[in-house]
Amino acid sequence: MANCVLTEGIPLQCVESTGGVKTVYIGAYNETGTTFTYDASEVIDTVTSSETFYTYKFRPQTASYDEAGNHSLENGTNFWTQTLSMIFHKMDADKRNNILLLAGADLHVIVETQNGVYWWVGLKNGANLTASTAGAGKAYGDLNGYNITITGSEPLLAHELSSTAFGTLTVAA
Repeated sequence: MANCVLTEGIPLQCVESTGGVKTVYIGAYNETGTTFTYDASEVIDTVTSSETFYTYKFRPQTASYDEAGNHSLENGTNFWTQTLSMIFHKMDADKRNNILLLAGADLHVIVETQNGVYWWVGLKNGANLTASTAGAGKAYGDLNGYNITITGSEPLLAHELSSTAFGTLTVAA
């Protein structure tokens, strides 16, 4: 068996967390134009990037972010599937056109959680729009809008991005 030594456990913490996604920032994936440095905890502490990130806002509790670990003992492989789902209310031409652009691009995505922590999705391999629906619904209370899913497959869980490093990025509304 390999000598993969554990160096610490996970301690019990206070209950002081809030679930949910607050804001999403999306830029065009640029493999060679973006570099990262990390601190001792593997948090991204500096980013050098020519990317412009665009802000995606939505109503509270209408976006989610998950990472599923895929582990094969037989093949000796590990990777994580990163899944971001967002709902945008009210169908209109501007949202339609934006979704068409997302569908044709490789993406870098930054997810800001309700806890104010930033996570970089598609860091190594980029992410892609993998599902979308548009509809006006049937009943008056049904969703009139878009539901989109962006997915990344990465060799590691998403890296946290320090707020200082986030502040150095070019972010447009």
